Amino acid sequence: MTKATGVSRRIQQCVVHLQNKDWEGALVNLFPALDQTAKRRRPKDGVGSRIRAFLEDEEGLISCIAMGNYIAKIEVDDVSITDALYKFGRTSIAHEGELDHRLNFNEEGRLVIGQDRWDLPVGYIFGMFIAVIVAHENRDELIGTELTATLFDQRVRINDIWGKRESVRQLIATKFHRPYLFNH
Repeated sequence: MTKATGVSRRIQQCVVHLQNKDWEGALVNLFPALDQTAKRRRPKDGVGSRIRAFLEDEEGLISCIAMGNYIAKIEVDDVSITDALYKFGRTSIAHEGELDHRLNFNEEGRLVIGQDRWDLPVGYIFGMFIAVIVAHENRDELIGTELTATLFDQRVRINDIWGKRESVRQLIATKFHRPYLFNH
């Protein structure tokens, strides 16, 4: 592992906001880390296409963590969940300084989607957080403090899962009793 970069520093700040249930603050820190990870994966793509592509690549993993179910290709009125996260989350935060009113995160585990309202479980933030950490492109990241996360009743050290996407996918597939969950 190498020294901390903007990705790992943003992830560390995201944790502080997650612990304080400050979802917007968590996203303010998470989206730049996600964008840098997406840029590492697709260096020639523009911001919007690389972030959407990253979210689409990781949609199954994110939904498993967020909802406890593998849900992909969610689309309502020609808006996909990745479009909503990008447009109402990342773009709004980057340009307006706050989440768009059409995107909300709840602690009840509700998933309510439509053209004017995307109410997602807060687990979607945690799922994107984990997707950034485990992305192969971040295998050399490191955070300075000892942080842990609980994934499906298993406590893992954040510094032990940087870049270990397949290991985390295997953990989830095992918990779901579906060894080929991510093989499509």
